[in-house]
Amino acid sequence: MRALRNGLLLLWGSLIALLAPSGLAPARPLDEVIESKSLRVVAYLDNAPFSWLDGNEPRGIDVDLGRALARRLGVKAEIVLRMQGEKQDDDLRVNVWKGPLTGGGVGDVMMHVPYDRELALRNREAVVGNPYFEERVAVFVHPERPDGAFDFTAFKTEKIGVQIGTVADYFLMTYEDGAIAENVAHHVKPIEGAKRFLAKETSALMGVRSNVEGLLHTLNGKARMLEPAMPGIVRSRWVIAMAWKENSRDLGYALGAALEMLRTSGELRKIFARYKVTYAPPPEP
Repeated sequence: MRALRNGLLLLWGSLIALLAPSGLAPARPLDEVIESKSLRVVAYLDNAPFSWLDGNEPRGIDVDLGRALARRLGVKAEIVLRMQGEKQDDDLRVNVWKGPLTGGGVGDVMMHVPYDRELALRNREAVVGNPYFEERVAVFVHPERPDGAFDFTAFKTEKIGVQIGTVADYFLMTYEDGAIAENVAHHVKPIEGAKRFLAKETSALMGVRSNVEGLLHTLNGKARMLEPAMPGIVRSRWVIAMAWKENSRDLGYALGAALEMLRTSGELRKIFARYKVTYAPPPEP
């Protein structure tokens, strides 16, 4: 373990030497994390299967990943779950570089941040990086549905469930100028849609793949997952990453090295499998 940690420190030092601007001293938050023996990980409070509170215990993919990263650094993880703000910019301000108005401080790293260039440019005080998962919109059908070509025109005569106000909802309501709109069954809470689907009130369920997989697992339900062509959809895939304070770049490099070890060892994929979520690696840059 000591040899592994020493190797990590050498790798981080090399990265910092290569990437730090000439003449500037590197930021020291990594040293402070190591000295305190604690990594403060911020995740969302109500974001199953990635993070939620089970009684008094934080659970989920992002929680387990945060703990695994901390172990690779040789420290313990302090998990902090917080409500999602109105905008992602608000979340970065509260959780990464400024802190809540009510107090509580920022985290060393925030999980589940969209890997988005425009978001990063708007928030210079934070660094968004270390992508670890690709989210996808998918369609779930009952296992007994015949195999073969799938087309959304099937929902001219069948019901499909979707959470109201989402990208998937907009796609379904505008598909072929509203050709299937009358058979779109809306729900507000994702679990409502999952229950209706399992009760066979709908023939299919459309939404963010990881969320639906997690819900079906919680409800002991089975389904077949499809990723058909979605012509005209605003966005069917996006990448999830982490964020840390701008002057904590050395910590970001260290977390990146630790994340790569989790990938190559297979531990990252196992974390997703623990919650019955199909792991989709982010595309190569």
